[in-house]
Amino acid sequence: MKLEYRRDQLKDGSKTIANIKGDKLRKGTGSSTLCNVRDDKVRRGTGSSTLCNVKNGDIRDGTGSSRKAKVKDIKRMIKGSESLSDVFIAAIWQTFIR
Repeated sequence: MKLEYRRDQLKDGSKTIANIKGDKLRKGTGSSTLCNVRDDKVRRGTGSSTLCNVKNGDIRDGTGSSRKAKVKDIKRMIKGSESLSDVFIAAIWQTFIR
């Protein structure tokens, strides 16, 4: 899987697998919400159950404190991700890479 972020779209090769609108990561080019971002937390769909959180450059499970990945390592895996916030990097990791 070779991911690339370009113009609010996340692509795997030439296929758009997700897009970012506001605080939501949406499926493909459509409007179906995969997860939403609020503060430093990634939440499932449009709801409020927390999938992961970001603190000090670490991606952590749920609302806990055990580190699952480092944001800088994930940014290296996604071409063009320099402009994305850490919490959106965590959302992409949670949804597509993990």
